[in-house]
Amino acid sequence: MRALFTGVSSFTGAWFARALAAAGFAVVGLHRRALDAYALPERRRLALVAGSTRLAHTPSLADPAVARRLAAERAQLLCLHGAEVGDHRAARFDVAGVLERTCAGLGELLDRFARSGGRAVLVTGSIFEADEGRGSAPLRAFNRYGLAKTLIWQTIRFEVERRGLALGKFVIAHPVGPLDKPTGLVPDLLAAWRRGEPAFLRRPHLIRDFLPVDGLALAYAAAARRLLEEERPIHLVPSFWPERVADFARRLAAALAPRLGLACAILEADPPEPSEEPVARVGLHHLDFLAPAWDPERFWDGIAAEVRGSPEAGFTPNVTQFQVENGGCFASILVGGPRSRT
Repeated sequence: MRALFTGVSSFTGAWFARALAAAGFAVVGLHRRALDAYALPERRRLALVAGSTRLAHTPSLADPAVARRLAAERAQLLCLHGAEVGDHRAARFDVAGVLERTCAGLGELLDRFARSGGRAVLVTGSIFEADEGRGSAPLRAFNRYGLAKTLIWQTIRFEVERRGLALGKFVIAHPVGPLDKPTGLVPDLLAAWRRGEPAFLRRPHLIRDFLPVDGLALAYAAAARRLLEEERPIHLVPSFWPERVADFARRLAAALAPRLGLACAILEADPPEPSEEPVARVGLHHLDFLAPAWDPERFWDGIAAEVRGSPEAGFTPNVTQFQVENGGCFASILVGGPRSRT
């Protein structure tokens, strides 16, 4: 089984590509930026997958290099995971521009994919989209980013279905785990606790669905295999910890306090800050069924190891040199360096 995977440098993308390889796929991971344009978090993610995934630089789906890659690899599965994000909560988020940039060259890409033996397309969606998951009615898009993702999905769906390819959608809620983005709920909690301060929750009442990224990756790989083997539509919206933000923060604190020897205290805004987002939005399909092999102790140990700045648990490479295919050449990149300890 051969898969072409976009968005490999993202948090979930690195985990998904790694899980695909472990499930028996030969994976080529596409990244849009030149190597020297990546910050340390992305370089660490690329290091995670470098041993199992061949990496190729392709600035856009419309780039001729993608067509050459399709012809050379004869991939049966196209994983459209990459997305234009930027500041996804910005009031002036450019919906039309993101739609255009994300889908540029899509039709031609799918034509070449089908001609080279491609059989199925797996699209990564977001719980921020309209009509995904369950929760506060109506199930509208969270914000302009959610609107853009909704339009991107419908555009891809149209183009894939009219070519007769099998189509799957794998919708992500709120993944957590090692190699996360530098900012966000969990990174902000961890940063406060490392400073010896209580973590402050501005909107503790919101109900969200938190997903361990390694378990989510197992579910993604299983979905990819199922889509390719059955060639029938699938639409999965994984769920694991559907709960109040404050309750998840306490869950995180209870798991990490004994592992780190930190207080991991929490303060809640009372009253909570107002939000235009839906109060509740969670997934549909429990990870217990989608990824029964998930190991909770390894998951929590991995987060604790990253907080300590330790490479134990196999999640956080310190200094790793690996090669990335780049326009027919190979470029080396050095990842990591000294990291502070708590």
